[in-house]
Amino acid sequence: MKKTLNLLDLVDKETLDEILDAFNEVCGIGSVIADVEGRPLSGEKNFTKFCAKYCRGTETGRKKCYASDAFGGEMSLKQQEPYVYNCLNAGLVDCATPIIVEGYHLANLNGGQVLEEPIPEEVAIARARAIGIEDVDGYLAELAKIPFVTKAKLQKIVKFMAVITRTLSDMAMQKYLLAKQSKEYLNKLVNSVSDCIFAIDVNFRITMVNKVCHDAFGYDEGQLYGRKFCDLLAPSEKILECKSRLDHGAEDNFRVEMEGVSGDGGMFPAQVSISRINDEDGEVAGYVAILRNITEEKKHEKMKQDLVAMLSHDMRNPISAINKTLELLSTERIGEINHKQEHVIRLASNTNDQLCSMVNSFLDIFREENTNFQLNKTEFNLNAVIADCIEEQSLLLADKNLTIKHASNKDKLDVHLDLIRMKRTITNLLSNAINYSVGGGLIHVKAKRVLGRNQELNKVLKKRLESGVEPNRKYVWVVVKDQGYGVPEEFQEAIFEKFFTVESKEGLGRRGIGLGLAFCKLVTEAHGGIIFARTPAIRPKKQKTPGCEFHLVVPVV
Repeated sequence: MKKTLNLLDLVDKETLDEILDAFNEVCGIGSVIADVEGRPLSGEKNFTKFCAKYCRGTETGRKKCYASDAFGGEMSLKQQEPYVYNCLNAGLVDCATPIIVEGYHLANLNGGQVLEEPIPEEVAIARARAIGIEDVDGYLAELAKIPFVTKAKLQKIVKFMAVITRTLSDMAMQKYLLAKQSKEYLNKLVNSVSDCIFAIDVNFRITMVNKVCHDAFGYDEGQLYGRKFCDLLAPSEKILECKSRLDHGAEDNFRVEMEGVSGDGGMFPAQVSISRINDEDGEVAGYVAILRNITEEKKHEKMKQDLVAMLSHDMRNPISAINKTLELLSTERIGEINHKQEHVIRLASNTNDQLCSMVNSFLDIFREENTNFQLNKTEFNLNAVIADCIEEQSLLLADKNLTIKHASNKDKLDVHLDLIRMKRTITNLLSNAINYSVGGGLIHVKAKRVLGRNQELNKVLKKRLESGVEPNRKYVWVVVKDQGYGVPEEFQEAIFEKFFTVESKEGLGRRGIGLGLAFCKLVTEAHGGIIFARTPAIRPKKQKTPGCEFHLVVPVV
């Protein structure tokens, strides 16, 4: 057990005071629970005025009293029984019993402030002057009030003190064992973590690590203790700058990417999270840091960047070439074409545009992650755009024998949004509905202008109280409803995450790479709107499957 352990770590002061109050009520003598150096841990209970005002009233006297209490406890520990003795300050009769936990001497119960026989006046005066007492007459007057106790009664008191200290020792032991078990559990927990965990003192030296740290940095067990934390990172100036900001209260914690420096001088990319730990006065008591080797993440990041580069260059070029070829055919620059050929070329061109849209969606998501995503808003008729999107899907619709009903397709619905991004969003929603519809089914598309307080809209939004839709703001509300197998409730939010796909029991599956709906969410939220999916709780009549609804709510300006 570490010598820094204090009895108050195991038994609170209130409990110690409560025990002493009961002891004093029975025995009527002065008492205190003090540490092994004689410093009080409890209140100084039932102290005589002689001891409180005079013996402990000067610096020298107080030190002698502490030394006397410490002496009594030490002698009691050596003799393995309560120790009765004359105090080293005024010569009163005192007694002491030790409080021991797992063989370690934690504290003493000191009692006494009584006499078995009078102290000669000349001896008392010498003792008073030795501790710097100026009011010697007052000292002698209070000494005369000290009660006399017979040896028989003192022995009974001493036995009672021994019972109390044994009880306190048992209480402290139980708390110690519980704390020890908790510490062992915490150590197991910390050592099970795959990230490096460091405890760091105020001088920025490592005081504790979990097992992963030694393996991560290539050190033998125990070699990291006492090292400067900044020596494990490069550039060290960067982490010291962050430490300075923590010390001055600019931040309580921070996260930064740096290079880890292993024992053999090797370097690896690392993400470091470090927090400041304060003491009771709000001053820096130390730091805790969590370090993660992000070599694999960096590899994945490089792969993603390479993929983006491939999409932006290697795929865009052939797509553009196909577009040029289809344009040559449709403009009859290389020969005449009939009406049916023109229709097929137009459908091929639309499909190629969709492929280009998929590439652009991927790039837009990548740009958004790198804070380069910007909207380019213009005025346009949303219903006309929806009609164009439906026309572009005509080949797929015919292939699955599906019908699309576009409500109010002849009504003009002017909006001020990003035309290209909104068109791709509508196309993605239509494509999604087509992919997961049952053959021969019907898809409904509806778009209308509403206020945020619209009752019909709020009925749909009732489970989305924090949607951010403002009651008096104008919105365009687009609904795409299919007759497919629906989306289970537990996946209705996850389907908008990047690369998320779901396989349905019916074998339809979630086709694609899971970017279409992620792009829809990106564009919608960039406009200040919301998008969500739901499968109606009640299946429509004459419909074998529940279907799915996608709702897009976007401010019109």
